[in-house]
Amino acid sequence: MKKNLLDDTKIETDNEQAAVSKMSTEKPEAILTLGLDDKIELERKEAYIEPKTRQLLRELIQCEEKYQIIPNYNPEVGFVYQITEQKTNAPETLNISQDFLENLARLDILHKEFYDSVSVCPVCHSPIITLHNRCPKCKSHNIDKTSLTEHILCGFIDQRNKYVNNRCPKCGERLVEGQFRNMGRWFVCRDCSERFEDPEYDVTCRSCGKGFLIKESQLTEIPKFSLNLNRKKEIRQNVASLESFRELLVNLGFSVEIPGLAMGQKSGMQHQFSLIAKKQVNGQEINVALDLAVSEPEVSSSPLILYIYKTSEVKVDIPIFVAMPVLNETAKKIAQGHEILLIEGSPDEKEVIENIKSEIESRIGAKLIEPGVKEKPKNNDGQRNSFMGKFGKIADFGKKSKN
Repeated sequence: MKKNLLDDTKIETDNEQAAVSKMSTEKPEAILTLGLDDKIELERKEAYIEPKTRQLLRELIQCEEKYQIIPNYNPEVGFVYQITEQKTNAPETLNISQDFLENLARLDILHKEFYDSVSVCPVCHSPIITLHNRCPKCKSHNIDKTSLTEHILCGFIDQRNKYVNNRCPKCGERLVEGQFRNMGRWFVCRDCSERFEDPEYDVTCRSCGKGFLIKESQLTEIPKFSLNLNRKKEIRQNVASLESFRELLVNLGFSVEIPGLAMGQKSGMQHQFSLIAKKQVNGQEINVALDLAVSEPEVSSSPLILYIYKTSEVKVDIPIFVAMPVLNETAKKIAQGHEILLIEGSPDEKEVIENIKSEIESRIGAKLIEPGVKEKPKNNDGQRNSFMGKFGKIADFGKKSKN
């Protein structure tokens, strides 16, 4: 039984290894069929490395867990979403598009819920509309809202503003408390002189100029957004860890791009990495390509297979793949022989960062020993320092000991 289990694992690994090999020779479209079930997960991974997403998530993480992005109404543009970037000296307000927030909610990074519903223009769907009273007879907007006053002594009833100097226009007597009464609001049309108690209403869209009745307007939901607390750990790992790697590489003299874009030499496709870093050493350019994958309880082989394919298409001197919290066993077997600097767990400790820094410096040194010759550094046992030769040391970067 044990032998069969091992055989099954070997077959699974061999199949996925074969898939990686075929990517180098098949059409570029082949990569599009990889991990269709993981499409949302891969999209989420790409979203995490977008500067705008990282900036927003950093602010949300720093705020209280129940912090919500609530829309504000701007009479010039409608509803807008804003968040205040917390800076030491001068807090800055950032405008965020609703489409951007909707996409993060679709990727399950943000939580979306109902905030309000409003009437909008049936033509252009703008919420920038104004409500108008109108005369039921001539449909004019030129109406006046007033009140009626009755002079009890003589029985005269008219608009309150007709009682000039507080005297009755009919009998001339001054209005005395207890001898007159207010009879309620009243509307008068200035165009046709029609008097009425209840006006009609219509609406004008200030964006397209369309006029319409209230019943003709459309209702639209206005949502609010908050951090998806079910993914708070994943979000923190993605945002904070990528910043840690960026800072590390900058300190090593690299110029860093997040996200990193590179054109495939064979396919002509533009590939996106979590991070690309470049540095000139003794007239030779050293290229680092890093991908970061986060998934619970472990990272599957799909992100690694995609990473291997991308690195086969572009010049990469130091390939780095970060898996949080761990990479599954099948993926580890696939990584064998690709000389990938594999890091499991979050680099949130100084000692871990120093170990990664030393490993990168070591690989830079090995790269410069004999330019053009792929000489692999040797470990203490005299073996070539392949992925598995260094696996025990590298794979547990960032992982905390259980002992």
